[in-house]
Order: sequence, then C-alpha cells, then structure tokens
Amino acid sequence: MEKTPSAPDLNQPKTGLTTWQKIRLGSIAALVVLWIVFLLQNTEQTQVSFLWFTFATSRILLLLGTLLVGAIFGAVLTYRLCVKSKKSQPKPPTFS
Repeated sequence: MEKTPSAPDLNQPKTGLTTWQKIRLGSIAALVVLWIVFLLQNTEQTQVSFLWFTFATSRILLLLGTLLVGAIFGAVLTYRLCVKSKKSQPKPPTFS
C-alpha cells in the first residue's frame, strides 16, 4: 500500500514570522545599529561629578552604564507589576 501525501493539518501552527514580527525585528535591528553608531561617535573622555566623587571616564562607558542601570530598573519594575497583578486576580474555586 502506497502512502499518499496528506493535506496540511489546519491545527498546526504556521512556521515563520508574521508581518508584524518582521517589522518589529527590523525596527529593533535598526535601533541597535543606530545605538552602536551613537556610541562610536562619543568616544572621548569626559569629567563626571556625582555626589563627592569626580572622575574622568569614556562617554561610551558612561552611556553603557546608564543603559544597564535603566534596563535593570525597567526589568525589576516590570517584574513587580506582573507579580502584583497576578496576586490581585481572583483565583478560580477549587472543588475537592
């Protein structure tokens, strides 16, 4: 008995990216490229004063440090908001 090719199953998820996913991926890639160009154009030393500290550092390090601190704060706040919203949702009743 020969095996006949079957029609594609409609319940299987499609492979590949949707149009919006491609647009989002392209936008993220463009922003990363622009960020790298921005960093490379700001390589000179700069004087930084914070509280009682004064030091000289490269602007690249200053910008990367600022990005890192912002990303950490954003991740922590997002996590806390997600955990808080999960706790406030009513739990479905359990029947034993």
